[in-house]
Amino acid sequence: MRPSKGLLAGAFLVAKTAAQNDKPGPLVIPGSQYFEGNDGPWSTFDIRVGTPEQFIRVLPSTASPHTLVPLTELACSREAFGTIPPDCAVSRGNLFDSNESSTWQDIGQYGINHDGVGLGAHLGYDVGVQFGLEKLGLGLNGPEFDDQTVGMIAAPEPFYLGIFGLSNQPMNFTSLANTSSPSFLTTLKDQKKIPSLSYSYTAGAKYRLKQVYGQLVFSGYDSSRFRENSVSFSLAEDITRDLVVVVQSISYSGSNSATLLNEPIEMFIDSTDPNIWLPEEACEAFEEAFGLQLDGESGLYLVNDTHRNRLLDSDAQVSFRLSDVRSGGDTVTIVLPYAAFDLTAEAPLVANTSHYFPLRRANSSSQYTLGRTFLQEAYLSVDYERKIFNLSSCIWNQGAQETIIPITSPDDPNADLDPSSNSSSGSSNLSTGAIAGIVVGAVLGVGLIAGGTALCFLRKRRKWIGSTYAAKEPEPDESVLKGPVFNSPSFRHASESTMQNGSNSVPFSAADVSGARSTPTTMGHSHSGSGPSPGMVTGVSPNETGTSGGTVELDGDGTAVKPNTELDGKEVQKPLPAVAENPPGVFELPGVKAGADSGSKAMEPQQEQHRAPSTIGSLPSVDEGRDRTPSPLTSTVGPNWRPGRVSMMEPVSPDTPVGRASERPF
Repeated sequence: MRPSKGLLAGAFLVAKTAAQNDKPGPLVIPGSQYFEGNDGPWSTFDIRVGTPEQFIRVLPSTASPHTLVPLTELACSREAFGTIPPDCAVSRGNLFDSNESSTWQDIGQYGINHDGVGLGAHLGYDVGVQFGLEKLGLGLNGPEFDDQTVGMIAAPEPFYLGIFGLSNQPMNFTSLANTSSPSFLTTLKDQKKIPSLSYSYTAGAKYRLKQVYGQLVFSGYDSSRFRENSVSFSLAEDITRDLVVVVQSISYSGSNSATLLNEPIEMFIDSTDPNIWLPEEACEAFEEAFGLQLDGESGLYLVNDTHRNRLLDSDAQVSFRLSDVRSGGDTVTIVLPYAAFDLTAEAPLVANTSHYFPLRRANSSSQYTLGRTFLQEAYLSVDYERKIFNLSSCIWNQGAQETIIPITSPDDPNADLDPSSNSSSGSSNLSTGAIAGIVVGAVLGVGLIAGGTALCFLRKRRKWIGSTYAAKEPEPDESVLKGPVFNSPSFRHASESTMQNGSNSVPFSAADVSGARSTPTTMGHSHSGSGPSPGMVTGVSPNETGTSGGTVELDGDGTAVKPNTELDGKEVQKPLPAVAENPPGVFELPGVKAGADSGSKAMEPQQEQHRAPSTIGSLPSVDEGRDRTPSPLTSTVGPNWRPGRVSMMEPVSPDTPVGRASERPF
């Protein structure tokens, strides 16, 4: 039998689904549902550190390979703050106590960068960190791994909240013989929790809809969060500054229009810092467009409440045109409304809480940076294995359902060579050879299952037919077993005689009883020396004593049947021949000869002279003009019958047919 197309299609689908289910998929980490920070508000994410777990809220860092958390002893001390802010520990996303963890392995204190290389080196970050190896988990219940690089920080600047590193680069400790520790992203893939070294991140926006939280996806992206474009960016060769784009222009629109950046520049995307770092000329253009003034004490563009409300009402926005090349080529435009720049600065950045515009003047081109503010309106996807990344403009749809698309590894033989094809298919494709092999195996498996099922069905059907139509011992008729014949003293006497003679036969067989279920037949008495004749065996004369008006049943006992009635209780419609009364109390049903001994011969003359019709209730005899036909009934008198006593070796019901096996239906 050739498999149908439907079977092949089903086998293909099952095989492909099974193959895909055996592989890791994208890992989605939702935001913590907190907007916090002293330079935000920012959507944070949960991590779990140590044993037992300590929950810390942090911000993702696209530039860092490791994780930094605030240290319990110093992060909220007077050494860190002149005046400790209220709810300091909570405002910093909770603090980590290494003394309470049984899995902390101290490495030592190091800087986050060295000789202008490392985290935040291009922005002048300088902070000491106590590093160690520790158990680290992602989200409230995501994957966790031992021996991850975790650093403890105390100073509130430049990191007020902790950070979680997204970079795939290992953390190097030069003073420890150039030893290194893998990044969390690398460990995720090595432990087969994700299929590729890739991630997607957007910072979220409190000002959008009913506040939209940030999203972090490993080995995938959420197509419901952005507007697709055809622009692809290549990773830069500098691994510490790899997410570089060309900003061809920056323009302003609001009460008027203006160009804020005339010449294209290369800018580094770094979510570790909240600001946008631009050349001095561009900063001056921003100052003019938005009416900004730089605060000399804090170094921030502070905005008072009156001016802020005016800017919010102006619907002003800034457009960044990005490309992978300085001129021409494919471009994508990311538009930021003024609300994206409307941030709040708190201590110790400022003495009093104030609104500020996140713009910083860069001292050199190495500081040109698109910080976390930019990623409120941009969706970033990074694929380290293919050395490319994408930037797309976020879209805001209330109640939109997540549509997670996997980013597979190019080392996977079943993966697409072009990851962008995932945006249309929604999943990776298997190779032709793999699909063919899986389909063949699936079809063979389905065939074996179908054959086994059919064989079991046929065997069960044969057993059912055999058990249904096979000859069975008929069940006894309860009405007969409880009737007067079966329970009469004469029957019991006959049964005892049989047992004394050594017979093992059952005095009343199930076959005899079951015969009573056949169509009722005419009943009569037999004549010795002659064939059976139809007739009706009735009780003795009414002078006999009985329980019902003197009528005697076949076994000689009284009967409950009224005189002149049939055995079924109906009145007799026609008089029947009389039955001889000598010897008294002896009767026999029509059937074969009662016996061949002398006793049976002695009865012939007496029975012959009682052939005359009788008015006692009975059916017509053969002598009333009917042909002799073999009776279908058997005699109740056995071969050992003697005159003067009842002998019922094989008693039967009055309506039992001849003991002849009926034909089988096939």
